[in-house]
Formats: sequence, structure tokens, C-alpha cells
Amino acid sequence: MAVVIGLSDNKTVMCDLDNISFKKAKSLAFLTMEHFKLEGFIILKSSSKHYHLVFDKPKQWSEVISIIAWIGIISKNKHVWKWVCMQSIKKYCTLRVGPKPDGEGLKPSPKIVYRYGSQDRQIKWFLTMRRRVLRMVKRLSLH
Repeated sequence: MAVVIGLSDNKTVMCDLDNISFKKAKSLAFLTMEHFKLEGFIILKSSSKHYHLVFDKPKQWSEVISIIAWIGIISKNKHVWKWVCMQSIKKYCTLRVGPKPDGEGLKPSPKIVYRYGSQDRQIKWFLTMRRRVLRMVKRLSLH
């Protein structure tokens, strides 16, 4: 059995973009930020053609789910839409922060590849929690 460690929240607009180019991920991030006035974002690369978006301005869950559904529609990507549906069922968004087993070993933790705009609210929370979780994972793997 494999364990995949992620962060979940219902006030942070975040999205998992699978099978998408960096150029399209960046374009979706800017479109979303501007359309919903989200003030800033980061893009993390989780593996080849797989990216995570985290936006800075906090929102209520009803707005979060509307925004990520909008991303799912405009992305025209069934993998993104499937992820959105799963978040809707759970009533919060989850993104992987730790390593992930795959067929050939471990995928490393997602790495920040782009930052834009405000970073002092939800992004700060996300990155702080991510650091804490990764430190715990590292300590546990040493034992």
C-alpha cells in the first residue's frame, strides 16, 4: 500500500492540472487570477506535464468550487475535470505535497516553477504547511 501526502483546504483556490503544458498552465493561472481577482498565484510542477496552481486570495467554499469548476471547463481537459469533481464530493481541495510512488520508484515532491503577484495569504499558508509536512516526512523516513 502506498501513502501519498497532500494538503487540503476549503478556503484556498488550488487546482491540479494533469496532462497540460507549462504554457497552458501559466495561461490558465493568469486568466483565472484576473477573472476572479485572486491577486497572485504559484505554479508547482509535480511531474512532466503535471502542474499545481495555488492562488493567494482566500474565498468561501462556494466560490472556490465555482472557480475550480470554471478552470475545469476552460481547460478542456478531462483529467482536470475529474479532479474538480472529486474535490466537489469531498468539499475541499487537496494537492499532493510529498513524494508519490509510481511504477519506477518515487515522483519527487512538487517544485515551485513560477510565482506571480501577491503571496502573503493563502500561498504563505500553503508553503508554510508544506514545509512542515515535508520536514515531518523527512524525519519519519530517517527512522
